[in-house]
Amino acid sequence: MTTVSSPKPEPLAGVSRLFAGLKRSYSLIQALGVLAVLIVAMQIANDRFLSPINVGNLLGQMTIMLIVAAGMTIVMIAGELDVSVGSVVGLSAAVAGWIMVRWIPAPSANDHSWWVIVLGLVAPLFVGPVLGLFVGFIVTKARIPSFIVTLGMLMIARSLTLVVTQGQPIPDIPQIVRSFGQGRWVQIPLPIAFSDFFRTSSFSDLLVWFPIQNIVWVAAIVYAVGWFVLDRTAFGKRVYAVGSNRTVAILSGIRADRIKIQCLMIVGFTASLAGVVSVSRLGAVSPNTGEGLEFEVIAAVVIGGTGLYGGQGKILRTIIGVIIIALTRNFLNLARIAIFWQGFATGAIILAAVLLEALQRRISERR
Repeated sequence: MTTVSSPKPEPLAGVSRLFAGLKRSYSLIQALGVLAVLIVAMQIANDRFLSPINVGNLLGQMTIMLIVAAGMTIVMIAGELDVSVGSVVGLSAAVAGWIMVRWIPAPSANDHSWWVIVLGLVAPLFVGPVLGLFVGFIVTKARIPSFIVTLGMLMIARSLTLVVTQGQPIPDIPQIVRSFGQGRWVQIPLPIAFSDFFRTSSFSDLLVWFPIQNIVWVAAIVYAVGWFVLDRTAFGKRVYAVGSNRTVAILSGIRADRIKIQCLMIVGFTASLAGVVSVSRLGAVSPNTGEGLEFEVIAAVVIGGTGLYGGQGKILRTIIGVIIIALTRNFLNLARIAIFWQGFATGAIILAAVLLEALQRRISERR
């Protein structure tokens, strides 16, 4: 009687699976690597970079971009692009400031009626979705590329911002709104006391109770909802399907045009929310609010691994891209490099992001 021995697993099988996993996570590894190099290099160049004060300011500065980038990730996964988000942020902020300050003037920032404040916070949230609905109908019904349509909307929204503000800043936002946007009501322990690293043997001595700005929690909620929608709902699966192949999605019974319109409305909502958040953080409205934001947002989303051609991306990875963009701008300020170079740095990052995205597509095509 002969016995048949079971085949032994090939030793190379585990290595193959490892390489396959690395290929699937290429964009994440790439973004994390760039982020790690930036943090180390910037801390070496300027020891104030990772100080609690600078980290707190950095979180507040990148919150607006974080919120808008969440919506941009969804619309880019669906295969579209919205370059009007910066102007929509400015228009929403202008509407909020006009309602709360200029519509019914108050003697001081503490004397506004509660219903005027509520209206000033809620009404602007409809600006982006309405404009997104309008853009979506043109894109889907007239079959015009979203880049062209949203480019026109960028100019329209920026012009309306100047009309609402009359080209002048709107100061004296109600105190309760500023208290939320500028407040730090929750503290969390962070191991960021690096200056004491070689002078203590206790890890607890390296912890700093760090107050997080309230608006950062707003961004955290946006990403939690965005992750749930994309990864745990039927709508999210349809977004990926439409972005991957619109024709196949239609043949599968998915209403592709409706999905695209809804995605453009979502990014419009996040832009409006970011506008309201910027009002609460700054305590004023500038006619130039959100100007140029769209390019930084697109660069951050691409660095985070979302493809320019749709059907690919993870919303949580976008956070890494936003941090990279914010770190670069923050470091330029700390290094006291002339502000004229900031546009150069942002443009270089955008070009690098596009090249890395192209490299990622080539790697994916070779699988």
